[in-house]
Amino acid sequence: MKISARVAKALRLAAAVVLLSAAGGWLAGGAHRGWTATSVVEMQHDEITGIEFPVRKAAFVPGVEFPAAGGALALALLALSFLPRRSAATTGSAHAARA
Repeated sequence: MKISARVAKALRLAAAVVLLSAAGGWLAGGAHRGWTATSVVEMQHDEITGIEFPVRKAAFVPGVEFPAAGGALALALLALSFLPRRSAATTGSAHAARA
């Protein structure tokens, strides 16, 4: 499969966008260095007894697999952009052969 220069630039741009959005989403979500969590534990204070107790709340915290998956997808897009390109002579001769 040969690609054009325009497609190669679009793939490289898409790779950069994917990488930056995955890293940005992970950072915005708290840059959790563990796996993705769907709940968090918060300590609450009982005013009457003075005892602190844990309460589990539903929350989404993106983990390390988000930037890892984004990096893998960006790498795949970047690799696709380096496939052999169609030359102008090949494209022109192909159009001439159809006519």
